[in-house]
Amino acid sequence: MDIVDAQVHVGRGKIATTLAAMDALGIQSVVIDEFWGSMHPSHPTHIDPGYQLENGAWRAAWPTAEEASLLHPERFSYLVRVDRNDPQLESVMRTVGSSPHARAFRLQPVWTLDEVGVFAAGGYTPVLEIARDIGLPVCFFIPGYVELLRPYLAQFPGLQFVVDHGGMGFSNIPAGRPAAEAAAANSPAYFDEVLRLAEFPNVALKLSHIHHPFGAGNYPYEPLRPVLRRAIDAFGANRLLWASDNTVIPGHSWADLLYYLRDDPELSAEEKRWILGASARSVFRWPAAPTEWAKG
Repeated sequence: MDIVDAQVHVGRGKIATTLAAMDALGIQSVVIDEFWGSMHPSHPTHIDPGYQLENGAWRAAWPTAEEASLLHPERFSYLVRVDRNDPQLESVMRTVGSSPHARAFRLQPVWTLDEVGVFAAGGYTPVLEIARDIGLPVCFFIPGYVELLRPYLAQFPGLQFVVDHGGMGFSNIPAGRPAAEAAAANSPAYFDEVLRLAEFPNVALKLSHIHHPFGAGNYPYEPLRPVLRRAIDAFGANRLLWASDNTVIPGHSWADLLYYLRDDPELSAEEKRWILGASARSVFRWPAAPTEWAKG
């Protein structure tokens, strides 16, 4: 089976070890979201590697992802986080879009309540207009705020959107959110709101971190099986992307996060083929290399 992990964090000096783990697990390709494990006090979206600009915006860097993709283009590709306040935003995004290894942009509009207000008021239209012109998909980290994406989905029908981490709420993101709102966003019932996005054909859903909001415990995460079935019924398997988010989920191995889907007896072979690889190939427009990986 051609298995593609739609989001993995790979840092400095980790290319060889990541490849070895991929080979051991039977993972053909991964999309890197480069993150070195450190965050800056200036803002929760300011992470290494990158640097702060004079106006306070953060410009991400992706040296490991670029190196990995240059050395092993059939195994590695990447997405790039962008800051809507970057004074050279269009130039940065077009530079990203010019690389044959770049698959998507990533936006994170809900880390602060102020930015939630900007997102709700349509303030992300300019960055999405650039993404549409470039032709790369946009991944959105919007835990517990998926309803705010609906106007953008309608406004940009030709742009591919991906909702990260199942769209479910994360604890304390954003800090200071009213308690009742936060509780609702972190409740399993919020998944109904996520599923309503399926009416828009230009949105896909990343299946990562979803064992937490549903109290699925440890491998094999059996309580997730009815959740997955609801997601398949709403979106179709061809709009669900497996993503491990490996290295930032303590207590859960990369193998656990893969095998619970690969070995799920309630998923058909065709559903597994889409969720574990074909959907990512389609959404990120990353054809499989003609190797033995794609034959199994």
